Amino acid sequence: MAQEERLVAERVVPVADQHALTVRISQHPVEEFWRVDVTNPSPPQGQLTATVSPGDSFLMNLIEGAVQGESVAWRHLASWGHANLARQASGPGMVPA
Repeated sequence: MAQEERLVAERVVPVADQHALTVRISQHPVEEFWRVDVTNPSPPQGQLTATVSPGDSFLMNLIEGAVQGESVAWRHLASWGHANLARQASGPGMVPA
C-alpha cells in the first residue's frame, strides 16, 4: 500500500483447506483508485494485488459490498484471491491441483 493510500477495511477470511487469507482494501482518494490485497500467510505464502477504478469490473462491486460489511463480498474477494494465488504458485502453463 502506497503512503497516499488509506486502509479502508481489512478482514481475515477462512477459505478451503482450513486456512485463512487476509483481505485488505485501500483507497487512493487523489488518484481515485481502490486496491485489493489478498495475502496467504501460510505455505505456500503469497500475495496478490489488484488496482481497480470506480465503476471498473466485478471487483468494484465486491469492494463496495465488503466495505459495507457484506460477508458474502468478503468471501468472494478471498475466493478470487485464493484461485489466483493457486495459479501463481503452480507456475506458467501448470494447472492447479
